[in-house]
Amino acid sequence: MPLTEPGGLRGDPRRLIAVLRVVHMTHLIDFMIMMPLGSHFIRAFGMPASGLGALVFAYTVSAGIAGVVVGSVIDRFDRRRLLRIVYCGFLLSLLLTASAGSADALFAARLLAGISGGVLSAMIQTIVADAVPPERRASAIGRVMTGHALAAVLGVPLGLALASALGWRSVFAALALLSVVAAYGVARHVPALPHARELATSRADSVAAAFTARRSATAFALTFAVTFSAYAVVAYVAPYWVGNVGIAESELPLVYLGAGALSFFTSPLAGRLADRHGRCTVFALAMLLSAAAILLVTDAPRLPLGAALALGWVFFVVVYARWVPALALLSEVPAPASRGAFMMWNGVVTQLGMGAGALFTGSVIERAADGSLQGFDTVGYVAAAVSLIAIALGRLIADTRR
Repeated sequence: MPLTEPGGLRGDPRRLIAVLRVVHMTHLIDFMIMMPLGSHFIRAFGMPASGLGALVFAYTVSAGIAGVVVGSVIDRFDRRRLLRIVYCGFLLSLLLTASAGSADALFAARLLAGISGGVLSAMIQTIVADAVPPERRASAIGRVMTGHALAAVLGVPLGLALASALGWRSVFAALALLSVVAAYGVARHVPALPHARELATSRADSVAAAFTARRSATAFALTFAVTFSAYAVVAYVAPYWVGNVGIAESELPLVYLGAGALSFFTSPLAGRLADRHGRCTVFALAMLLSAAAILLVTDAPRLPLGAALALGWVFFVVVYARWVPALALLSEVPAPASRGAFMMWNGVVTQLGMGAGALFTGSVIERAADGSLQGFDTVGYVAAAVSLIAIALGRLIADTRR
């Protein structure tokens, strides 16, 4: 499927978007389901509780390193070919996870999962930006990001049910089977997209171009601000909801299931609105709404179940939705010749923002004797302020584009 212009795909890219949505969903399920399966790993391998954190740490660190490495070469190769290689590595990591015979083998499998699956989001964002014209790009990003909702609403609950019935290994075996289908879709429906050597008008290295391009530093700052402000709250909203708001742990999944189900509709809506009314305008509105939701969530008193669920759904929906216009805005920052490197490094900045947000909150809050969290309102004030700063950064990016 030839490109009609840099970033423009001839014809309707619905099949491409559907395939990328499934790819996005599979690697998110793999990441999201690890902590809920923690008790299974502890029983199977006699792991300490700290071992679960080591598994997540192995994934995130290897994902960050892989982002740096892949970012240095991504613009030298055809996008489809590189996606095939990385996704095959992800499929191998699923098979190794399913067949792990020891805690060390499981740790090694999660390293490979981070190296491969940890960079898939950035690769998907790059392909969407390359394949879909700017006037339809936000809508396409919104549809691809429904993979997150599918992972939360269907993937994780079905995976946990499968683990209860057939054991934890069956979860990764089933996910590997689904990934085989997705890999076939990649081979059939992802077009051969030009890489930097075909698009570049000079011999400048794509990695250097990604950092020297105008607005790059501002764009990375925006990514950090959006991610930091989200994960400073997301990382601890569950214990706050249980200890302070009064929702039972058995009822906590309803917050995530409901939010995921709503995001399946609201994320594409955010994309359509961004294409129609402008990325910066919709981004600013989403950030304002999320700042208000952050302040409400982090200072919420004890609430009845219905009110607690509604507030939790609103919070997660607006936090998810603001990423759609943000990514559409960011996709316009680099030149096509350096887009792959830029998006990959942007993924590394995302990982840093997630970790920094969680670390910040951990340094601020304290657990009281009754199990409640103290200081979460302070986290909310900071996260809301950072969200407002992100609006200014988005406006700066939009203004320098003109």
